Amino acid sequence: MAESISISMRVPGTSPMPDILDMIRRIEAAGFDGAGILDSQMICRDTFVTLGLAAANTTNLKLFPAVTNPFGRIPPVLAGAAQTVAEIAPGRTRFIIGTGYTSASTIGRRPATLRQMRRCITEVRALLAGETVDYNGLTNRLDFASSDGGHGVPVLMAASGPGSLELAGEVADGALVLVGYTPGMVGKALEHLEAGARRSGRTLDDLDIMFAVRTCVASSTEEARRLARPVSVHWGLMWGGPNWLPHSGLEIPQYEIPLAVRDIYPDLGHAPNWEEAIELTRFVSDEVNGQLCDAMGLVGTPEHCVDRIHEMARHGVRQLYLMPCLTFAPPEAEVRAFGEQIIPALSPA
Repeated sequence: MAESISISMRVPGTSPMPDILDMIRRIEAAGFDGAGILDSQMICRDTFVTLGLAAANTTNLKLFPAVTNPFGRIPPVLAGAAQTVAEIAPGRTRFIIGTGYTSASTIGRRPATLRQMRRCITEVRALLAGETVDYNGLTNRLDFASSDGGHGVPVLMAASGPGSLELAGEVADGALVLVGYTPGMVGKALEHLEAGARRSGRTLDDLDIMFAVRTCVASSTEEARRLARPVSVHWGLMWGGPNWLPHSGLEIPQYEIPLAVRDIYPDLGHAPNWEEAIELTRFVSDEVNGQLCDAMGLVGTPEHCVDRIHEMARHGVRQLYLMPCLTFAPPEAEVRAFGEQIIPALSPA
């Protein structure tokens, strides 16, 4: 692809398994480099079962949980699951872990702390490398750890805040960066990653870095932005945007979030009734929504997406992870648009 960018697609596990596997095969056929399987136990099929079946049904696609967490499965279970998938798809498996979002909120608990993340990542990396780990006075190891020292399964941390980015740079093999998609925000995120990497004697060149971008492709900019409203408002006003928008050059007004928006289950960005969620976000003007859409990712026509990817490649982005707006529907429009128009346009002539 142009500028050596690789592109992976998120696959929500909210469809029946036969449909999920069909979508994964179509993602590989469309020319994507990888697929990330959503992990949220109350709304998705089991991530590692899906990854194993995906590994057996594909030949080149890189596969990873996107993202798992430290509390749904303990570190030895996570390491064993990752190694099992890697044996089906050697050289094609990543392990990506975050603090948990809907995985936590749907069972009434808080996401993992950075201290818990540090311990989990350290243990999983050690177990995958065949090293021993102490558990309540008992020292043990993963008997079937890879003989290559764990290098076949890179451990990445999903990070959306300054502290988590620095932790990822310090203790993980890389990061899935969720900060938006403007040069200023990308540059600031890389600064935090680099600061963490320096603590362990590394540089950015030592890290496997993917940028997660929210994606909605339609035949017109207006329709794409309309469809992306719940995600843009959720990200821009309620979740990660406030940390990063100051680095975007945009000035977003302060809004009071209506109670009906806060009450959506599991949250606005994962709303099951999408059209209702769109209407509930009308308190944000079309102009501001458009700014938020541009700041958070690839929202627009296929031509717009091609231009944006070229722009971000010039600012150091080499790996993209696409997160389509809908959680409770497969990414049909995005897979079709990238497969038929965007990926061919990015490929060298």
